[in-house]
Amino acid sequence: MATTVHLAPKLLESVDHRAKELGLSRNRYIIRALEQALSAETRWSPQFVEELEAARSDLEGQRTLDEMAASIAANRTRKAPPTF
Repeated sequence: MATTVHLAPKLLESVDHRAKELGLSRNRYIIRALEQALSAETRWSPQFVEELEAARSDLEGQRTLDEMAASIAANRTRKAPPTF
């Protein structure tokens, strides 16, 4: 299905440059980038979210969440840890 997307000129220039470096068409490069972005996203199950909420309600659970967030932050190189 054809779709129109408006990109800032500098972003489009960067897309074209990178696609050319990789030997891909602009279209294929954008599709690949979108597929990667969508596969990287995760959603937590409702049960997991409920467990997090329950952990926040007591002191020990909150300490555990804080320790978990600190450990994740210490080992991440590109993005911040999720908010629990």
